[in-house]
Amino acid sequence: MSAMKARVRRPDGAPTVLLQGRVSPEARSEVQAAAAQSGVSVAYYLDALIAQIVDERGTLPTVPRPRPQQEELPITDL
Repeated sequence: MSAMKARVRRPDGAPTVLLQGRVSPEARSEVQAAAAQSGVSVAYYLDALIAQIVDERGTLPTVPRPRPQQEELPITDL
């Protein structure tokens, strides 16, 4: 049973796995608001969003690294 009344949930027995990650407070608020507006849980919203992106593109897009990697300096033997 869904923890929040009037929210859509997965069918009983649907396989799920834990997915965790830290995001900015703004990203979390955006996802929570979108899920609430959709009338679904955050987990269901994220699962559906990922499925929608994969359906449109065939795969999830890659994203740039958060910080460019520093270039290695050449080290010469002394």
